[in-house]
Amino acid sequence: MSSKSFEDSSKFESIPKARVLEKEQDEAMSENSSVEKYYDSKWSWFVAVSGTMSYIVIFGSFNAFGLFQEYYLNTMFVSESVTTISWISTLSTLSTLSVGIFGGPIVAKIGIRWAVVLSSIASTLGLILASFSTKIWHLLLTQGIVFGAGGSILINVSLIMPSLWFRKYKSVAFAIISSGGGFGALVVGPIVEFSLKRYGIHWSFRILALVNVIGTSFSIVSFIPRPDFKPLQKVIDFRLLARPLTIFLCIGALFAQWAYVIAPFYFPASVRAIGGSRSASSQTILIFSAASGLSRLVSGYMADRFGPTKVLIISMMGAGIACFALWLPTKKIALYYTFMAVVGIFSPLFFPLCPAIVARSYSDKELQMANGVIYFFYGISTLIGIPITGVLLDKVGNRTSYTPVIILAGILFILSGIVLVFQYFYCKKRIPSLKNHKI
Repeated sequence: MSSKSFEDSSKFESIPKARVLEKEQDEAMSENSSVEKYYDSKWSWFVAVSGTMSYIVIFGSFNAFGLFQEYYLNTMFVSESVTTISWISTLSTLSTLSVGIFGGPIVAKIGIRWAVVLSSIASTLGLILASFSTKIWHLLLTQGIVFGAGGSILINVSLIMPSLWFRKYKSVAFAIISSGGGFGALVVGPIVEFSLKRYGIHWSFRILALVNVIGTSFSIVSFIPRPDFKPLQKVIDFRLLARPLTIFLCIGALFAQWAYVIAPFYFPASVRAIGGSRSASSQTILIFSAASGLSRLVSGYMADRFGPTKVLIISMMGAGIACFALWLPTKKIALYYTFMAVVGIFSPLFFPLCPAIVARSYSDKELQMANGVIYFFYGISTLIGIPITGVLLDKVGNRTSYTPVIILAGILFILSGIVLVFQYFYCKKRIPSLKNHKI
């Protein structure tokens, strides 16, 4: 065969290959354009609002546990030790924060919407069963495990939705959803306070169950995945856990969460200890929640303006200083209110900004696992921290002095800030994608 005929045949053979390649490129472009239309759409904002509603009912109930704690200590279980009673909030917080590590495999198995349905049913059932509880171990199982586990799956799913539905306004979406955790107590707190006074604790739980159904129903409707979303089916990938950034985030989260739960759990009771009324102690939760909600809401702008890690360093250090400067030395109700507002601004920012850091640093398929691992450390912090804090109040503070608890909270906030400083410099030097960005 001549060289000319060979060249001609090669040309004819290359034409179908070129057409196949062109078709594949067109399909890829079409797929990308179909995915692009999901970002920052009207439905995206409905997803953000629905996530906010879920955070309102789950974290609103969580933040209102300070009211339940005060009721358990001073009314329902007066003869029981603080350590024993604290296991209710310990298990509830542990379940709410840690069970979400199974969110990825659950979503991979049954899909996002059915995972949300399962979460709504479980969390509502936990509150209904708690309404029939009369002993501590009843509440450990119902309010502690069942409600917490159900809420945890919904939290985990809510944390991935901004990455699936937003690009330009992703940090804003995280901030909006997380603000529900602060504003939630403004909704749930007055409901709990009113129902405890008027109807008692059993009907308080039943009313909360109804609120939970209403709040989670928005997510059942709106939480659907993008067509290209494929979560990892593993509970944990140890290669992800071994990344230095993951380690920094987990250690920082452990200290921050332990410190964070001390104020809403023990502050109402500390107000009573200096002569404040039950109404005054309830108002501190409302002040904390309002400040927390506003702080979370603006955290998205602050993260884009200065970088999420920088904002977290300032907030953790600020919360620690506030514990020593405002909570520790004063016995005046007015300064207590000031402290609760300040710590409400600084202390909760790990919740909106940590997922923002994760969204910038991990692939979409790793998001649920990364957030689940960090929240698992939140839960471990609670498992270790709340009982130790209860022992400090029982043994060192003799159940009357909150000084050791306040000192512990201040130290933990500052330790979290120190870890974040190391995280900042690590990201600046070792993660190429973040070197030229606000960290």
